[in-house]
Amino acid sequence: MKIDTKKLKDFLKKIPRILVERFLLTLIFLLILSFLVAFFIFKISTSFKEGTFIRTETFNEKIYRKILEKYDEEKRKFEEIDQKVYPNPFEEK
Repeated sequence: MKIDTKKLKDFLKKIPRILVERFLLTLIFLLILSFLVAFFIFKISTSFKEGTFIRTETFNEKIYRKILEKYDEEKRKFEEIDQKVYPNPFEEK
């Protein structure tokens, strides 16, 4: 079976005109096509296999206590800074 190149050329030349004449249908088709492609890419990239679950962390009391101690220490340092009296360098002696 031989492909008629003249008919193929004519058809390829008519494609832009057909697309412009049916702009709304073309736009809707491309929009649906892009959503389908994005959906399949998302589906493939986030496929979950059985037996693979996200491991959740449990609350660690020791780490929480350490953080509270550091927070209290910083708070104490800021309070000490506020209580210290600095000499005024612009005051005459």
